Amino acid sequence: MPQRRGNHPRRRHIIKAGGAAGLAGLAGCFSSDDEDGNGGNGNGGNGGNGNGGNGGNGNGEAEDRGEFLGPDGQVELNLVYATGTDTTETAAEVMANELEDLGFSVSINGVTFDTLLGQYVSNEYTGEGEPEWSAGGFNAGPRDETQSPEQWDLMYGINFNTYPRTPAATDAFWTEQSGTNYYGYAPDVDMAAKYSDFREEPDPEARQEIMAEIFGILSEDVPVNFVSMSDDIVGYQDYIEGPVEVFGGNWDSTTWSATDDTDEYIAASGTDAETLYFPEVNDVPSANRIGLCLDGAYAVDSENQIQPLWLDMEDTGDGQVFVCTLRDNLEWGNGYGQMTAEDWVFQIEEVHQSGDIWDAENGPSTQVGDWEGINVEETGTLEFQLELESVNPDFPLEPVMWGAFCAPKDLYESYAPDADALRQSDEMQEIQYSGNLGPYTFERWDRSSEFVAVRNDDYYMHAHADEMGSEWADAPHFDQYTYRVIEEQSTRLQAFEGGELTTAGIPTDRYQDFVDNDSIDVYEIPQPYLGILAFNQRANGWEELQTREVRQALSMSIDKANITENILRGLAEYTHTFQPEWSEWYDDSQVTEFGVGDSYNKPQAQDYLEEYTSGDYGYDA
Repeated sequence: MPQRRGNHPRRRHIIKAGGAAGLAGLAGCFSSDDEDGNGGNGNGGNGGNGNGGNGGNGNGEAEDRGEFLGPDGQVELNLVYATGTDTTETAAEVMANELEDLGFSVSINGVTFDTLLGQYVSNEYTGEGEPEWSAGGFNAGPRDETQSPEQWDLMYGINFNTYPRTPAATDAFWTEQSGTNYYGYAPDVDMAAKYSDFREEPDPEARQEIMAEIFGILSEDVPVNFVSMSDDIVGYQDYIEGPVEVFGGNWDSTTWSATDDTDEYIAASGTDAETLYFPEVNDVPSANRIGLCLDGAYAVDSENQIQPLWLDMEDTGDGQVFVCTLRDNLEWGNGYGQMTAEDWVFQIEEVHQSGDIWDAENGPSTQVGDWEGINVEETGTLEFQLELESVNPDFPLEPVMWGAFCAPKDLYESYAPDADALRQSDEMQEIQYSGNLGPYTFERWDRSSEFVAVRNDDYYMHAHADEMGSEWADAPHFDQYTYRVIEEQSTRLQAFEGGELTTAGIPTDRYQDFVDNDSIDVYEIPQPYLGILAFNQRANGWEELQTREVRQALSMSIDKANITENILRGLAEYTHTFQPEWSEWYDDSQVTEFGVGDSYNKPQAQDYLEEYTSGDYGYDA
């Protein structure tokens, strides 16, 4: 059995599809249940275990009050979930049944993760004229004037990155104008100001209090129902040497190898990449594929230390100005020459900060919010500095420069002002500019089928083995790396058991089967993603979901312990706010619980629905 450690994110993963292995919204906030099975994505905390115990019985028997009626009869809620794993479907069905106990009619609609993002998570402005504000395709403006292409009320199967290392990064979800707020949360409290206070506060105890207050507000507001967290359960063929079970420990996965003569590494997921145009990547499969060909700026290890890849970053001492120094042997492909500081400064100012060289209506990046207020200056051919608006010593660990990709200035300029031509170009969609900047080189992408990259013999890191370790001298140790798209989880697992795949995410209901398989090693890798049931508070969601107490009613009627213990087989922990209990930022005294023990209470939920919905609603009994 190999030594055990964790995994490094290919990019700033924010969301991902929930399940066997934890979207990279805004290049990485969320995820689905059926990702690529390479374990432990996302930036996060320092491992550990949460509750996961018996949540108590509570009062799961609703009173017989009849149907819950509105102006058009019984209230019908549409619950949409991401297909791909049996546990996600089962949990969605259980939650729907619980809500039907309250008198609702609940329809269940399973769709692929791509469809979930494109037709349900994305939304558009439907008002007159221009919106008061817009934060991109996932948050197109004020909630009463925006809606998704397809109607939904509840959504399950997306996991959010809790960022236990850098909790200020969670503002990507919980301010009204945050780019990943696709559910239309409009808090009564000025959450943006609280996050700003946290970033500017130098005193550790005061910072702790501010963040505890934020997570306390979220637990009471339940903008989404915080359901559960679990380790990524990932299987590898037993000839793979390198993976470990420490959070953040697999930042060096490029150096993994096979103990036999295997020369191809093959992973699979239920969904394909959305795009290979990294300034707008918002899903894990896309980020992982790009990451084979581009290393990114730097990694962060399990001790929260920067591990330089393309560059090193140093704090000048005040926590406000950071100097980035590039390696001197980084070469672009397609004849673009050496990577220099000029490339980075141009990309930050003209691409990510909405420079004036592009058509006004369709800018080239969705990362504008990440770079707002950051001043960049070229201080040398291979050196540039970033100056923040205020002191933030945690900046290197936040999802801005960590793992950031770059493209040549000349490439961008050749397509300006047409951002569409840039994002659709073969240069971007085939990563033709990658040169020696990653362990592999793009070979082909057969959409909805497979992505293939081949070993890069000119990999820049070969020259830095003395600094990084001897294992880098010949990295990567596979001639080819393939990502396959296999929609059905059962088919993926069958392929893995048959030796067709190198790795696969393991669902909780098959955990013991694979543990007992002598040819497979199973790893439980700590990861920062939290599974949620989202409430649509936009114009095409049930309007009463904009009321906090209604969201509380729905949350207290779902037995989280049943989901974690029975559906997820005790391999997950229930949650009540947007941090794992093992996080240093979690303060139990500030947390309001729903759905566990006495807070699992359907009669109280019925009382809340009667009291806090508008006069058009009530029970018929």
